[in-house]
This record gives sequence, structure tokens and C-alpha cells, in this order.
Amino acid sequence: MKRTQTYWKSLFRKKYLLLVFGIFLFELFLRTYNLGFKDPFGFDQVDNAWAAKNIIINHWYPLVGMVAKTDSGIFIGPAYYYFAAFFYWIYNLNPIASEAIAVVSAVFTFWTIFYVVKKLFCVEIAIIALLINTFCFNTILFDGIQWPVQLLPAVSLIIFYLLYRVILGDVKKLIPLAIAIGVALNLHFTAIFFPIIVILTLPLFPRTKETLKYILISFPCFFVWLIPNLASFLLNKTSASAGGGYLTTYFLGFHLRRMLQLTGDAIIQFDPYLLLAKIKPLKVIILPVFMLVYLFKSFNSAGRKFVYLVLLWFLIPWLVFTTYGGEISDYYFIISRFVALIILSYFIYLVWNTKNILAKLFVVLFLIIYCAYGFITFLPYKDEGSLYKHEQAAKQVVDSGRRIEFQVGVPESYLYYYYMRQKGIAVYISKYR
Repeated sequence: MKRTQTYWKSLFRKKYLLLVFGIFLFELFLRTYNLGFKDPFGFDQVDNAWAAKNIIINHWYPLVGMVAKTDSGIFIGPAYYYFAAFFYWIYNLNPIASEAIAVVSAVFTFWTIFYVVKKLFCVEIAIIALLINTFCFNTILFDGIQWPVQLLPAVSLIIFYLLYRVILGDVKKLIPLAIAIGVALNLHFTAIFFPIIVILTLPLFPRTKETLKYILISFPCFFVWLIPNLASFLLNKTSASAGGGYLTTYFLGFHLRRMLQLTGDAIIQFDPYLLLAKIKPLKVIILPVFMLVYLFKSFNSAGRKFVYLVLLWFLIPWLVFTTYGGEISDYYFIISRFVALIILSYFIYLVWNTKNILAKLFVVLFLIIYCAYGFITFLPYKDEGSLYKHEQAAKQVVDSGRRIEFQVGVPESYLYYYYMRQKGIAVYISKYR
């Protein structure tokens, strides 16, 4: 009894924990409210559903995951398919599993932000980051999209933290760093940026025998994630040839003009948090101002290394895509999303941390308005391609006695299979891949 009382007293002394758990309750509410109505169930979600079905029912165990780019012949690793299959197994192939995956991924993201930002800075900045990411309308929508990319910002933030710890001297973090990069390669092809970043930070690694030892240990921890893709590469020469041809076709080489054209894309991950269109152009100065301010306040070895990492997180995707001539989407720069969140939270904290009571009042009012706007905007929102709408369309066909043929990426074809299976009626599905 005394031990329990001591625990609760200790908990209430850490008032910030109560605030964090309060924000977490809003996180759960906003990510679970009206499931099936607010989140899309489209091509990527259907792809995952069929892959899960193939694993669970047909016992087809894929060696590759989703295609990195249509007709490119390049695939990410298959780990996310197995992750998704676990939820589809729990829900007996019901596509509501897609919503469950999105919620679990959002919860993982929430606690990742809190832990990493608290470690990098302080509790106050971590709480500001949680408030922004929990209530921002754009991030609520992003968290509702079930696909591998949903997890990439959180994994990227973990990689950022682990790499920062390594260059500060904690070389044991090389092992989880290697594992995290391996996981990232199973989420999106842009994870290829992480090995490049690591190579560019090698001069900052401690030059000791212990560093070499942990580098050697970390290699198998990383390469084990590549084994399925390598096996598929060896077995499927056609796909391997297509991948090489795709890269050759769209490689432009480095051109300064192309780099300048992509300036807005390089810092586009500030956009989700900058809600007003009129202030979005200011994102051009946010990164350099942050670097100057941070160095002014922390002009030491750790501070310079931190700023260098922040720069790499924006610079490497920018430089790599400068050499790419294909279509570019905003989420190709997704690895810098939570670095952008940290920078914005840091600026808000600087205002809060002044001794001026008006400045503190401004921060409180700003966060209240920001959070209220996201909350109020999201409640009536309904996605045009939601699971519910596709369910209604599929049920009408099933009730009329008609058949829905298999089509890649079409939600109704998977829903038809699911409904027929529920009725105990065997449905022939042509080979999925």
C-alpha cells in the first residue's frame, strides 16, 4: 500500500507526465474517431490487404514489398507486408485491419516523438511537438493513411537520434542504428538516403577500436534486412533488368538549375505545420535561421554536430533528387518531417522561455488556437475514398447477385472476396502478382 502511494505521489510530482497522457488521449480520440469514414482505402491499402491475404490464406511468403515506383522493377523490403498480415490475421481478413494498423502506427509515432525530442532537448519542447503533431489537421490525415510511409517519419527520427548519439561517442548505438536503417528500407525507397548520411558522418565517428568493433557487429544487423530483396534479385532477372533500365532512363546528373527548381520541395515538410498559405513562403528562411540561432546558443562540439545532422536531413534528399528526372511527390522528402517539427517547436519554446509574461501568454493562446482549429476542422471531415464508401458500393453488387472481377488496387474487388468468404462461398482470384 505504501509503495502504491509513493508511486502516485511520484507521478503527480512529474506534472508533465499527466499533460503528456492527456495529449495522448486526444491522440487516440482523433486517430480513432469515426473509423472507416475518415481515412482512405485505396490502391496502397488494397495492395497490403491482398498481400496479407496471400500470406495468411495461400501461404505465399513474399521476398519483396511494394513497388518503389510503378514499372520501375524496384521494390522495398517485404517486412511491412508481414506486419500488415498480423493485423489482417487478427481481424480475419476484415479490411478494418487497415484502420487498426494506422492507429497503432500513429501511437508508435506519438511516443517516438516524445522520447526522442525529450532526449535531444527538454520536456517542454517535446510537449510542444506533441501538441502540434497531435492536433495539426494535416498530420491527423497523414496518420490515417495506412501504408509503409506512415511509419517512415518516426523511424527517421529514431535514426537521427541514434546517429547523433554515435557521433557524440556512444558507439554502442551503432547496432540499433543499423537495425533502424534496415527497417526503413522496408518502408520506402527514400530510405536509401540514410546510408548516404551515415557515410557523410563517418569522419565524426570516434576513432577507437571499440568503434570498429561495433561497426563490424552492425553490418550483419543491417544486411539481414536485405536478404529477401537480394534473393528476389537473383531469382528474378527480368525485374532486376527493369530496375537498372529505370534508373538509367531517369538519371540526369547534377545540374544547379534543377537544384534551384527543387528548393521548395527540399523544405516542403514544413508545409503541413504552416497552416496559412501566406506564411508558407517563410519556410525558405526557417532552416538557416534555426541553424544560426542554435549555433549561437550552443556553439560547441555537440551543437555543431547537431546542426550538421539537421542540414544533412534536408540536403541529401535535395541533392539526390536533383539528379532524378522522374515525377517527384512531396512524401519523397518525408524523412525530414519530424526534423521540421523539432525546429518549429524549438522556436516556440524560445518565445515561451523568455521572462516576458506577454510572450508566454502569446504561446499559450497560439497553441490553444492551433489545436482547436485542427480539432474542429477534423471532426466533420469525411474522406471521399473511405472504407465505408467502398463497402457500400461492394455490398450493392453482392446483394444484386453480380460478380466483381479481380482488379489490382481496386477496393471493391478485395471487399467482394472478403464478403464471399464470409458467406462461405469460394471465390477464384487470379494470380495476384
